[in-house]
This record gives sequence, C-alpha cells and structure tokens, in this order.
Amino acid sequence: MKLVTAILRPHRVADVRAALTTFGIHGMTISQATGYGMELWRTSSYRGQTFHDEAVSNVRLEILVADTDAEDVVNVITRSAASSASGAGKIWVMPVDALARVRTGERGLDAL
Repeated sequence: MKLVTAILRPHRVADVRAALTTFGIHGMTISQATGYGMELWRTSSYRGQTFHDEAVSNVRLEILVADTDAEDVVNVITRSAASSASGAGKIWVMPVDALARVRTGERGLDAL
C-alpha cells in the first residue's frame, strides 16, 4: 500500500476531489495546512496596510491506495490541480507497512 499526500491550493480541491471520485477513490483525509516553499512570503494588504504573510494557507489531501494505483492517483491529482502559478502544490508517495480498519478489524488491502 501507498500513502499519496498532496498539498494544494484551496480553490483546486473541488476539482481534484471530483477527478479522484471519477477514478474510483472515495475516501481521503482533507485538512488545512500552512507553510511556505520557494516563496518566503506574500505581500497582502488589509484596510490600506501592506504586510507580509509568512505562511500560505493550503489544503493537505491524504489518500491510501494499492501499490498499483499510486502512480495513477498522482497523475489524476496533477492533471486536475494543474496551474502555471508558483506554489501550485506538491505530491509525494510513501509506503505503508500496515493498515487496520477499527470497526471490523480487517487488515491490509481489505481495510481500504
């Protein structure tokens, strides 16, 4: 099994979620994330004052998939979240050694 994690702009999440649902992914964890990458801060203005945002608001998606689906899921996310703007997001894949469903006790791929 693999854990596919994506950090995306909030306005792209609906498109990504719809594309993943069409692909057959129906479960994922979605959480708020803040941070920064190459761009150390953004300049914003509020009530006439200019200030620097040191952290950018993003959304973190986490999806558990079978090994054979991981590359396809990365491609679906990449296509549906595509943007030419800086800071469009990142995706990474990590191995998962064990998985158990709390309600039934199922293990491994059966727990997906």
